[in-house]
Amino acid sequence: MALLTWVSSPSSQRVLALRNSLPFRRSAENAAYSLADYVAQPAAMLAAAPFLVHHLGLQQYGVWMLVSAMLSGVGILSAGFGDATVKYVSAYRARNDSAGIQRTIRATLTINLVLGLLVGGLVWTLASAITHVFRIEVEFQAPAMRAVQISAAILPLRAIESVFISTLRAFEHYGPAVKLNILLRISIIVSALIVSAKGHGVDTIMLATLLCSGVVVILQAIAARRTAGCFKLFPTLEWAALREVLAFGCFSWLQGLAGVGFSYADRFLVGMLLGTAPVAIYVLCVQAAQPIHGVCAAIFNFLLPHMSSRREMGELQGSRRVFSVAAWANLITATALALPLILWGRSILALWIGPQFAVQGRAILGILAMAYALLALNVVPHYSLLAMGDVRYVSGLNLLGGTLSLCAAVVLIPRLGLIGAALARLLYGSVTAFLMLRVTRALSRPIAICEGVVPLSS
Repeated sequence: MALLTWVSSPSSQRVLALRNSLPFRRSAENAAYSLADYVAQPAAMLAAAPFLVHHLGLQQYGVWMLVSAMLSGVGILSAGFGDATVKYVSAYRARNDSAGIQRTIRATLTINLVLGLLVGGLVWTLASAITHVFRIEVEFQAPAMRAVQISAAILPLRAIESVFISTLRAFEHYGPAVKLNILLRISIIVSALIVSAKGHGVDTIMLATLLCSGVVVILQAIAARRTAGCFKLFPTLEWAALREVLAFGCFSWLQGLAGVGFSYADRFLVGMLLGTAPVAIYVLCVQAAQPIHGVCAAIFNFLLPHMSSRREMGELQGSRRVFSVAAWANLITATALALPLILWGRSILALWIGPQFAVQGRAILGILAMAYALLALNVVPHYSLLAMGDVRYVSGLNLLGGTLSLCAAVVLIPRLGLIGAALARLLYGSVTAFLMLRVTRALSRPIAICEGVVPLSS
């Protein structure tokens, strides 16, 4: 009887309406794909870490983490126009403007290729200096330098790949890109296991990463062309298209710079001030806590293309409803992921790595869990504001948070060690909390303020 009553109630009718809604089903499917994309690598790394630490040792594992952090961090700078691709391609898709879609793809491809080559060339040139900045043991300096040089060759590939991934996301077709990303990440970790088991070092691991990356870029290009049409795969010099992408993308690039400050700079500081073994301890704790934010970002990044298309078509009420549901779901997800690490972090570390490591890392893990939970709460307003075109505010606030976090790390690491590095991360999430105030105010305005593909000038 109670079941029949619920079925006839207004709440059940809303649930059934959502299930029958094509946009909702597509968004839910994309969120699931994005979550799988994010979870694949941390899960594989968490499973592989004990084996890799045992065969490589803490010092060489720390070197690999430094090189990987540099590749990921600098890669954000060389591929920082992905959000611009999603924003404009999704807007032109809503207008059925295939010419605009292709102009945007080629313009972003041009910008990312130039950035990838410039940044990659700079990293290659400074490879020797980079390895001497960190406190790398003498026996690992030569392989570390080769690993850095190989990462420089990977950077242009990652920059180009990001354009194809962003194109698929703009069409709300997450499946192909996610499957290929998972293939790449699992291949890298499996190759690392094989290489370390055979007694080779971090340079050989990076060489395998280069080969895997090259194959996946080709496959991503094929998938993007099947979805967006057979666009040309060479750069464009059409200034109007380049200027349009740059107008939005330069602020997104600054936001990426802030992300590097939050996600990777503290690792570099730990390597420079404390050595490679502390880097390994710190990164392992980060790997355990980072999924709090990463899972939320993966689930809700569908909001950027989805809300952008809706607002382009004038659906203001739909955007408000989507934001409200996503914000509550985000809060529940972040809380559920953070509490176990805060309450039972020592037991988790003891089961994962060992009791001695748990003693060293429990306080670090607890602080990092709180930092990533705070940052995770700002995921939904972050993507919602980008969809509205308010990229300047988002980028400025992220840049401020990253700067404060980095300055705090410089002050606290020499005094408190790894605890200081973890405490510095709390500042970033605190600053980006202002995103929620901004988005609630923006959603109360008439849609004419935020519609179109031209970013806000606020």
